[in-house]
Amino acid sequence: MSAFSVFWRYGRQLLAASIAIVASGQAGAIQNRPLTINDLAQPPSIRTIQMSPDGRQVAYLQRTNDFHALARATGAAHREDPDNLHHRLLLVDLSGPAEAPPREIDLGTDIPVGVSWVGPDRLIVGAIATSEDNGHMPPQRRSRVPYYRFYWRLVSIDIATGQRDVLFGDDEAWEMRAADNFAEVVHPLPGEPDHILVAAHRNSNFDLWRLDLATGDEERVERGGSNTVQWAANEQGRAMFRLDVDVDDDRARIYRRRSGSDRWSRDETLSLDEFVDYIHRANRSIWAANTDDDNTVLVAVRPEGAERRGVYEFDLEADEIGEQVWEHPTYDLATVLRDELSDRMIAATYLDDRVRTHFFDRRLNAHFQALTAYFEADAVVYPLDVTANALLLFVTGPQEPGSYYAYTLDTSEVRPLAAVNPALLGTRLSRVTSERVTTRDGLVIDVFVTHPAGTAPGAALPTVVMPHGGPESRDSFGFDPIAQYFAAEGWRVLQPNFRGSEGYGRSFASAAHGEWSRAVQNDITDTLDWAINSGLTVRDRVCIAGFSYGGYAALAGAFATPDAYRCVVSVAGITDPEAFIDWSRENRPDAVEYWTRQIGDPVGDSDTVRAMSPVHQIDRMRSPILLLHGNEDDVVPMSQTSMMSDALEAAGYDYRVRIIRGAGHNFETPLGLGRTLALMEAFMGEYLDEVQPDDRDSWQTLTEAVRINLPEFRRLTGMPDPDADAPNGLRDLLGATTSETDERETLQPPPPPQD
Repeated sequence: MSAFSVFWRYGRQLLAASIAIVASGQAGAIQNRPLTINDLAQPPSIRTIQMSPDGRQVAYLQRTNDFHALARATGAAHREDPDNLHHRLLLVDLSGPAEAPPREIDLGTDIPVGVSWVGPDRLIVGAIATSEDNGHMPPQRRSRVPYYRFYWRLVSIDIATGQRDVLFGDDEAWEMRAADNFAEVVHPLPGEPDHILVAAHRNSNFDLWRLDLATGDEERVERGGSNTVQWAANEQGRAMFRLDVDVDDDRARIYRRRSGSDRWSRDETLSLDEFVDYIHRANRSIWAANTDDDNTVLVAVRPEGAERRGVYEFDLEADEIGEQVWEHPTYDLATVLRDELSDRMIAATYLDDRVRTHFFDRRLNAHFQALTAYFEADAVVYPLDVTANALLLFVTGPQEPGSYYAYTLDTSEVRPLAAVNPALLGTRLSRVTSERVTTRDGLVIDVFVTHPAGTAPGAALPTVVMPHGGPESRDSFGFDPIAQYFAAEGWRVLQPNFRGSEGYGRSFASAAHGEWSRAVQNDITDTLDWAINSGLTVRDRVCIAGFSYGGYAALAGAFATPDAYRCVVSVAGITDPEAFIDWSRENRPDAVEYWTRQIGDPVGDSDTVRAMSPVHQIDRMRSPILLLHGNEDDVVPMSQTSMMSDALEAAGYDYRVRIIRGAGHNFETPLGLGRTLALMEAFMGEYLDEVQPDDRDSWQTLTEAVRINLPEFRRLTGMPDPDADAPNGLRDLLGATTSETDERETLQPPPPPQD
């Protein structure tokens, strides 16, 4: 079904799809068109969306089909990265008729990247401006001062009049042009309607400024450092917290101010040294919200010895965690929702099989629970903005790929706003059920099963077992584009939250430590056995596939249960944990302790680590293997796939390997995602389907060398023609075979198993 050849010829046309206004209750809409890679590989149509403080208006940035000037100037227009596409600013008046189209706000030649309300009728737009368009011309003579063709600035817009003013003054913004993102709104200062609090770079430091919206004049109120990246203020707009991040040593530090003091002190107790996105640790500690007491804040933390993450008071004077404010009796706290002005906590979220939200205000909670019921059991409702009389909602689910709604409390009216991916609205999507499976040692785990649309309920089908990444991540009930795509091929998809998954408490997470290819893999195997015994899966037509840690788990399944799977796919997976820890020691030193705890000590217990290492267990494997990796991956190095490929090659094993050009760890670009899904489908289809569909591209078709005439390609697909192109840019993105591409494919039978 991929028709990838069609995707790369005509996929660009789909980027022109305008935002669709979705019908109320879209989760139950009729969906008939078959799902394709083209549908899934669309950049988000909405970049950012916010509700005004009075709940009367919603502003958002909508993607267009045009490359913006910066992408053209830098030669990045050959990339399908949404950051390279222009967005327009749209405004919805919730007091007007529902059928009225959104109003577009003129931004001239500015490239908008973010919006923020600072009053009921005033928007601040973070934008990239073109120097020459604003009178900043290139120097006529050589100068030691670098000239920048583009620069950041904040633009204040009066919604009623359309008046636009550059904050700091345009000359001042131009002088701060060397900053990557020179300014952001920290606080709207509601007590001072004509002023806002803004963090902005000046002389390499990220300082805090009080800006006059009428004149653009600035007053510096706090000095930051060269590593300062974020400020937080109390309800009165007084700065109380500052976050510094040292990129060189991957350290993050919080500084805070005690009540009545002008001095800043580093807070060791709330250190963010362990809070790193690519680790995503479950024992992280973060500041959550302010309280009525300037000396007390709320933190979202799992204290030493506690089983679950919850909300606790934190005494700034004593540097101590205090009383517990909120904790779910079974699951970890996921996030805290705060009031934008007061910065008080108004809701907490957690995950059982899906995201749940609990509002502390009884009236608001009653409204929200009624909303959840309104959108049916097959959708999940996320509150994004909360005002006194309105909510901005994001609704998603297996058969609802994601839409924004506004809800007015006084009238209980739900108003559709926009869809994240309009191309998916009419497609035939598959339903998902949440199951509970008891493992061999009595542990109960959640398993999410995607049932292909159009198949008989309970029918035994070819199956893809798809363990999640992390390992301290998790799956939940919702829209999973990869699971949906595989289900569109007629394959049932199993996604177990094995031990070690996030959200189930400390004991559940730590049960995976040192058990990657043992107890964790047993959970995955027990999930498959459950599906077979339940009549959902054809026993001899099962493949296992995963990304990142899921890629490791797929390879671990190849040697832990060699008879269970007809094929194995590892995408950006860890293949040699010992070598991965060595790489982390050099490139991510703060992560070494975490990975050693997860995997084991390669120095003190090398035998155990090697026993769970796919690259050292090839003699136990039997199934054909596909290895995929993005060449721009900075989370799991591409050397992990190279080592596995070399070992498989030396063993004469049946395997295939492909490098996805231009793809990072998460395959962020549409072409990277499309290429990956097409290769996975072609490979797994050889083992899962007895008869290949006519519209499926074969492995040979997808991997043969492709000669691409870029100007002709653009003419056929209606792509804009950028001023300059990087050499072979599209070829690199497609991953077409070139003489420099290190790709090998062997088709010999695997070696016989050894006892």
